[in-house]
Amino acid sequence: MNLVNGPHLSFPFRVSSDGRMATVKTLDEHVRDELIQLILTNQGERPFLVDFGGGVRRLVFEAADETTGAMAKANITQAVSRWLGHRVTLEFINVKVENSTIAVDLKYRLAGSEDSRVLRFQRQGG
Repeated sequence: MNLVNGPHLSFPFRVSSDGRMATVKTLDEHVRDELIQLILTNQGERPFLVDFGGGVRRLVFEAADETTGAMAKANITQAVSRWLGHRVTLEFINVKVENSTIAVDLKYRLAGSEDSRVLRFQRQGG
C-alpha cells in the first residue's frame, strides 16, 4: 500500500466484502476522495465544521453567468487552500456555467509529487 500514516476509509463510507470498513488502496485515491468531499459539501452542512465545503452542488440554483463562475472558482480555491493545502497544489481550475449545467475542472498535484491529476465535476439542475 502506498499510503502515508496507514490505510484510510473509502468515500463514500461502506463495508467491504470481508465485513470490515472499506479502505482505499493508494494515497492518490484518498486525496481524490477528500477533494470530492470538500467540493461537493455545502458550507454549513457539517455541524462542527461550518466553514468546510466548496459548495458546488448549490451553484446550479444560481444565475448562469460569469459572476457565478468567478464566485465558484474563488470559493473552491479558498476551500482547497484552507482544508487541503497541505496535501495538494491547485494548478488549474475552470468553472463553466451554461444554462442549468455547471462544470468544474480541477488540475492538481499531490504535495511532493510532479504528477498532475484532473478531476471534473458536472451537475445539471432542474
